[in-house]
Amino acid sequence: MLFTNLVQANLKTRIFGQQIEYYTRLESTNSEAWEIIIEGAQSGALIVTDNQFSGKGRADRKWFAAADKSLTFSLILLHDLNANLSGWLPILSGLAVQKALLNFNTDVKLKWPNDLILNGKKVGGILCESKVKGNKLNQAVIGIGLNVNETMDDFDQSLQTSATSMHIQSNIFFQRERVLAEILNTLEPLIDGLPENIKTIQSHWEAACGHLNETVHFHNGDEMINGIFKSLGETGSAVLEVNGQEKRFYSGEIS
Repeated sequence: MLFTNLVQANLKTRIFGQQIEYYTRLESTNSEAWEIIIEGAQSGALIVTDNQFSGKGRADRKWFAAADKSLTFSLILLHDLNANLSGWLPILSGLAVQKALLNFNTDVKLKWPNDLILNGKKVGGILCESKVKGNKLNQAVIGIGLNVNETMDDFDQSLQTSATSMHIQSNIFFQRERVLAEILNTLEPLIDGLPENIKTIQSHWEAACGHLNETVHFHNGDEMINGIFKSLGETGSAVLEVNGQEKRFYSGEIS
């Protein structure tokens, strides 16, 4: 069981995690976050569960999380941000997790736009959802799933070649409350610094990217494109060099 008082005891945040809604079992923390927004949640509210049994990933994929061993949580943002910053939310959220895990001797690499990679396998992912009113992004939910204390036996055989956990890679069991608090401690100043810190976020993300200046297979809808991943674009887009020309992609994924 995750103890919310231990999470809050390790927080250094202004608003992130000051309100925590904990569930022993929940279908999806992102879905619950939107329900709580309707009910009048405060910005920075955290929804966390020990057993997310129907988690969502990008493109309506399912996200597997072992009960009582992983971190599955969503953060509510009710900031009036410029709508063109929405593409930066998964980028800076991934960067926050990457920086936070360095405090646990875990060096995660970032994969555009929202995957967390540890020793070549997926250890976590991010799903950001937002609502725009006019030119303002006034409601957003940042959902994060992170494999923390799973053993290989916790993963379905079909996932064992592609998924991992912090424990599998280190043989250490981590206090999930401390990991969660450190992610929030790292994420809040990145959000608060928008938009002035975009260039810093970009350079730090690129430094932690596992495929910068490498040839990647890029899925853009039904189209497969081979190109060199050069950088992040001005809205968090992927900049690829394809046949000697730079092209920007605002959606898609790298295989």
